[in-house]
Amino acid sequence: MNPHLILGLVFGILGIVVMIGLVILCVVFIIWLFHGWKKQSGQRGANAEAQRRRHGGKTVLEWPWPKAIGEPDEEFGELLEEFPKKGGGSARFYETGLVLNGKRVPYDALKDVFFDEGSRERGHDLKEAIQNSAVLWLYRKHGSTLAIRDFQYGFDHADCRHIKDGLGFRDE
Repeated sequence: MNPHLILGLVFGILGIVVMIGLVILCVVFIIWLFHGWKKQSGQRGANAEAQRRRHGGKTVLEWPWPKAIGEPDEEFGELLEEFPKKGGGSARFYETGLVLNGKRVPYDALKDVFFDEGSRERGHDLKEAIQNSAVLWLYRKHGSTLAIRDFQYGFDHADCRHIKDGLGFRDE
């Protein structure tokens, strides 16, 4: 047999084994990543459930910080925080729910709240600005996820952390 043929066959098989190993490694990494995210989300959910028990099973925004000036809502109670929207409108956080772009969402309808502080660099175009922006994600049990981004709404990062923590979705 030709030694070049044998050498080519050995390296061919070795290349296939390495590629299969890399694919398996990537799958294991992705599973590990999703497992960690789910564990962290589960911990935030457990913290929120503990807060619900403290308030008789109802999700209430605990707000020891200065309150926004505004009229209370018939359904959601006292206005606690308001983020003005550039170009008009606002995101209003009340005692038991929020009003965002005409959507009325009680806090009981949220399954998770996550705040991504974004990057200091804005980027050169709209796509990079969106990717680098700070955003408060409000994951609903049913319906679409709501996002409050810093380039659309005027908010302070501390206010978003207070809202996340005030609803019980604390990171440990």
